Amino acid sequence: MQQVSEGDTVQLKSLGRTGKVTRKLADDAVEVQVGPMKMRVPLDDVAEVLARAAASPVAAARQKGISVRLRNEDEAAPSELNVIGRNVDDATRELEKFLDRAFLAGLSRVRVVHGSGMGILRRALRQYLEGHPQVASVSEPPQQEGGAGATVVELKV
Repeated sequence: MQQVSEGDTVQLKSLGRTGKVTRKLADDAVEVQVGPMKMRVPLDDVAEVLARAAASPVAAARQKGISVRLRNEDEAAPSELNVIGRNVDDATRELEKFLDRAFLAGLSRVRVVHGSGMGILRRALRQYLEGHPQVASVSEPPQQEGGAGATVVELKV
């Protein structure tokens, strides 16, 4: 019997389809999501693990024997940064630290609140984000989530 963890993508024998393990159950079974449907599946119905769950970059580094020490590691990384009122240089420095911390925490989506104003800070930060190696995409959220006064950042995981 192979090792199966939450988040793994598995091939099921009975259905011949792939699914994602959403949780392990106590009695040699797992809950697997196939499309919109979740089902209880015995472990012996798992043909193979196609992809392992992505670990956070810190956990992956530690598994390879690399020593990583984070200040305030027990605190959760914030998913939002507010730079309203900062100048471009200060806001960019804060954003750089924020992105590093969010990436190491394994966050996939964060929000930067920069305000509307004349749009100088928004343009500068979005230009910085578009060239950042950890950023997958940059978009403007809907009005109820900040509209032009915020930027949603999808991180590479």
